Amino acid sequence: MAQTADSFGRVDDDGTVHVLDGDAWRPVGSFPDGTPEEALAYFRRKFDDLAATLTLAEQRIKAKANAKDIRTQLAKMGKDLLEPAAVGDLAGLRAKVEALLEKLPDLAKEQDAEAEVVVTEAIAHREGIVTQMEALAAKEASAIRWKSATTTMAELFETWQNHQQNGPRIPKKTADALWSRFRGARASLEKARRAYFHELDGKSKEAKTAKRDLISKAEALASQGTAGIAAYRKLLDQWKLAPRASRSVEDTLWASFKAAGDVLYSAKAELDKVEDAANEEHLVAKQALITEFADILTLNERDAASARLRAFHQKFSALGPVPKKSMRSVDDLVKKYDTHVKKLEEDFWVKNDPEKKARSESMATQIHDAIAKIEAKIAKADGGKKAELEAELEAKKAWLAVIGA
Repeated sequence: MAQTADSFGRVDDDGTVHVLDGDAWRPVGSFPDGTPEEALAYFRRKFDDLAATLTLAEQRIKAKANAKDIRTQLAKMGKDLLEPAAVGDLAGLRAKVEALLEKLPDLAKEQDAEAEVVVTEAIAHREGIVTQMEALAAKEASAIRWKSATTTMAELFETWQNHQQNGPRIPKKTADALWSRFRGARASLEKARRAYFHELDGKSKEAKTAKRDLISKAEALASQGTAGIAAYRKLLDQWKLAPRASRSVEDTLWASFKAAGDVLYSAKAELDKVEDAANEEHLVAKQALITEFADILTLNERDAASARLRAFHQKFSALGPVPKKSMRSVDDLVKKYDTHVKKLEEDFWVKNDPEKKARSESMATQIHDAIAKIEAKIAKADGGKKAELEAELEAKKAWLAVIGA
């Protein structure tokens, strides 16, 4: 006689727990150390665990997880539900397993189609990597920038390995064919790179020989001081025409050649320094002269300004050179005087253009004749006609004022 029971479970007096599995009661275990309620609760939890596993499978189907993995999970679930030690609607769980299994073919078909797309895209991606390597290998070696090309080769190889290891699996035959193309293009590039740098090394040796000779010649000029600068500049022209060595070697060679030139230019700088010091008194004299003739800028009559400017230049040219650092500022001040007088000259010739003056005089004569005629008419006119003639007379006189006659 059962002490405790519910829809799917019961507990006998001796503590044995049974489950209603289909139409028959089946013992699932005992719980002698607890109450009947605790015994049923324990085996209901076993059922809840099974139900939770099935719910997880259902959720995985909704999430479109791998159909093969779900089928394996449901197959195990089916075995676990044959005679489980659990209390609950076991028939309902088995029916749910069957229902979920019926959904798997459609999911598998959908995933197969998606997998085909993924594989197609993966092949296209790997094809793209191959194409980039082949395009690089197809270039003329002399047109390739090998520093960036070497980096690109390494990046493409790394991309290939990453895609091969972590990307979707593609058919072996296709993968092998693509790898063969990639490897061939990469090997071709490596061969071209070695040949290019071998040739470059030969040119570098040639450049080193030529430029070391130029360095020796430049260093030999040191004893000439500033007199050797002209010869150094010719050597510099030869340097520019000589072949280039590798970057690091070229930089070292240039540093030595430049150092030889610096010796000459340092000597020139010292000489300039001495000359500038000697020319300081010329600067003071020229600045004083510029101040003395500042009135040139106030003169508006051409002949007076020109005469004043000629006197300035006679005195200015008689003075010696100024320090190089002051040449620009002194020249700018002198240029102001020259510009002012030049403007006066231009204005004079604009006003005294013979052709323009002749035209002006001819027009003035015509206006004077017209004025005389109008004045004669005014003497005889009266009233409104006289006022009209007087207005016309004023207009003619205004024209005379405009043309300056």
